[in-house]
This record gives sequence, structure tokens and C-alpha cells, in this order.
Amino acid sequence: MENKTILVTGGAGFLGSHFVRKALADGASRLINVDALTYAGDTRRLADLEGDPRYEFVEQDIAAPAGIERVFDSTKPDAVVHYAADTHVTRSESDPERFYRTNVEGTRALLDAAVATGVERFLHISTDEVYGSILEGAFKEVDKIEGDVQASSPYAKSKSLGDDLALSYSDSLDVVVARPTNAFGPWQFPEKALPRWITRALRGENLLVWGDGLYIRQWLYAEDFADAIALLLEKGERGEVYNVGPTHEPEIANIDLVRWIVSYLGLDPNRIEMTAYDRPDHDRRYAVDSTRLTDLGWLPGEVWVQFATTIDWYSNNRAWWESHVAEAESIYTDSASTA
Repeated sequence: MENKTILVTGGAGFLGSHFVRKALADGASRLINVDALTYAGDTRRLADLEGDPRYEFVEQDIAAPAGIERVFDSTKPDAVVHYAADTHVTRSESDPERFYRTNVEGTRALLDAAVATGVERFLHISTDEVYGSILEGAFKEVDKIEGDVQASSPYAKSKSLGDDLALSYSDSLDVVVARPTNAFGPWQFPEKALPRWITRALRGENLLVWGDGLYIRQWLYAEDFADAIALLLEKGERGEVYNVGPTHEPEIANIDLVRWIVSYLGLDPNRIEMTAYDRPDHDRRYAVDSTRLTDLGWLPGEVWVQFATTIDWYSNNRAWWESHVAEAESIYTDSASTA
């Protein structure tokens, strides 16, 4: 990335902002952050970069091809890292067309612009949800079936189609695809499970656990993911896919994580509320094999230390997340307090 012009889509979002900061620290000569600033985008995540002459913000919808073409023509990026997406499963259930527009048609517009302007590398951020659930073992990159048949939610289906679309351009564009697991860390919008549990705890409300609480996820720290993307920009192979996710031994069930949060904050265990609500077709377990990435040298950190760091960050940054609570909670009907 050193001395390169990098265009990042969704750089005002949670994961994109961590990579923007990483790329500039690693020596990018110019970084263009393209973001539509939907409800989950927030330029405050990158307020510390406003004086950096290498950093440029462009407000632009990726699913507007003419606007994207103008951005690419004017900036001539060497590399594109495509984070921008509509991401929340619950929101996708009520507005699947929006998710298709952003995650498929927006990806298409970016790929076409990248081909037209001679981009050297296009790194597409997908998700482990394209594989669907797996009760035992772990998915390898080759286990994804073309199309959206494995995915269970409109969000995952749109990302699965976007994943296929990115790979279909490999003959004319140097494309690499990353499939990350369940990400967390500072600056995450409080609609997602971990920051929602944390911020509800800090507000004196119950921590709501869906179903039996035995859903399994691989928890990927945002800075570890940024490191993985930086590595793939340099060492990923054209036309290849890389799973990005740590292995937890033992695996972490949602209820175990919530109990740990309550203990870490010194709260009454009765603050945990098992809800009658559960997400429709809630995938029981996600697991991916990240050997292909670790063989390149990627090494994630200690997840329980990262959970603690994340809780401390939310404890110390109430002014940021409190402004987002109403929007975050507006999509849920899992408790009388949020109905």
C-alpha cells in the first residue's frame, strides 16, 4: 500500500474506518473515502484524519454508476477496497430490494468503473454468511456454491450474489475476495449484537438474548480484519477467495458471551433476559477455515482481551453511541422496552 492511491468504499462505516486509518498509517500516498453516509455511516469515526492532506472524503452512492464513474475518472486509484454494503440481517428482512441495489448493483458499478480506469487490484469484502450455517467442521473457500442457495437472509443472499459478481470479473480485473466472520470492536453501530448488549448494559437495561442463546459465531476484531485486508492487498492471489476469522477454543455461544459481559461489568446476572423472540431461520453456527490466510502470515489477537477493550471503549465514548441508540433500537421488537 505504500505510495499507492487507494479508494475505499464505505470508509465512514465501522469496518471501513478501521482500514482507512490502517492504510494511511502504512504509507498510502492518497486515500479516497467514498461513502453515501447512510444511517450507519459517520464521519466522526475519522475526525482525527481531517487535517491529513492524503485523506479525501467523497459523499457518493455506489449504486449510482454515473457518479461512481466520475469519482474513478478524477482520482485514478491504484487499488479499490470495497467495504460499502447494507449489512444488517433484520433490516434486510423488511427491505430486501435496498440490499440488492447496494450489495449487487453497487458492486457492479464499482467493478465496471475499476475496469474502465485500469485499477491494479480490487479487493471485495464479502461475508461468511454466504456459506450458510454449518453444525460441525468449518467451511473452506471452495465450499461456496454459485448463487444464493446457501444463504438464509436477504442480506446474505445479496452478498452471495455480489461475491459471485466480483469473481466473475477476474478475467478483466485483478479481483481478490475476503469473507470475514462476525466483526466487532470500537465504533460499531449499536444495532449489532455485541455493541447492543454492551450499550444496553451501560444504560441500565436488560441484555436480550434470542432463542436458547446457543448460537455460535467466530468473533473477528476490527483491527485484526484491517490487518488481514492490508495483507491481502499485498499478497492475495488474483481471482482467489480468503476466509478471515479466528478459531476459538472452546467456541463462544451467545449466552456465554453475554454472561461474560455481565461479569466484566460487575452486573447482576438477572440483567440477562432470554427473549421469546428469535430471528426467523436463525443460523445456528457459522464457522470458516482461515488456513489460506494464516499461511500468508495473518495472526489474530486474543479475543477476550479484545472484548474487554471494546467494552472499555464504549464505556468511555457514550457521547458517540448514545446519539445512535434510537435508530439502532427502532428495528427491534424483542422486548417490551423496545417494541
